[in-house]
Amino acid sequence: MDAIREAMNPACTAPPPTADESRVDRFRASMNLDYEKWREGTSYAVELIDEATPEERREIESILLRSSTEGWREVEALARLGTPTARKALKSFLRSANAEVRMAVIRYAPELTPKRQRIEALVKGIESAEIFGGLSETLDEAAEFHPPEVVDALLRGVLERKGSEACLFAALLLYIHGKTSCRLALEERPFWIRINTEDATERKALFAELCQRIGVSPRSPL
Repeated sequence: MDAIREAMNPACTAPPPTADESRVDRFRASMNLDYEKWREGTSYAVELIDEATPEERREIESILLRSSTEGWREVEALARLGTPTARKALKSFLRSANAEVRMAVIRYAPELTPKRQRIEALVKGIESAEIFGGLSETLDEAAEFHPPEVVDALLRGVLERKGSEACLFAALLLYIHGKTSCRLALEERPFWIRINTEDATERKALFAELCQRIGVSPRSPL
């Protein structure tokens, strides 16, 4: 999974410095994303943090903390810094209304997230995150970490959330229960794509079929 994520989120390779350009300047420049870098999920030039002097690291930290945005790229860079101030900011991001940001903290700074808080963040994401609004990151995390509370939230989502999200939850439940080899298995797509319906009667029937296939009770999840 880590290898897949790295391929999907390529690191930004900092351009060669000019004679008068510092690491701080190069890092700041990497924060100016064009559409292509944004679409491809390109990171900031976080490798410069590892090469930076203590003074440069302080400057980079200040730039990040003053940033007008709050996204996974800032989370990744602050986690790379790992200073007390950066860690404090990351802990505050766990309370963000942005599901993508919460999941980024869990991904890049898992040591800051107690198990109970990790579960709560996942359940909240399953209940409210939108496609292109943190849902993919939430499901990536749930694929690796799925205690009973998370599985119950996915089951509820199959019944209660919009069809476009419910079908993704069904696909993940098949994977979690060992029925497929990947989260969006194409061989099962004809089944889970049918759950993308707003017809309540049809959804309930498909939910019962899903429960039978994964070996859980079709009762309403808690």
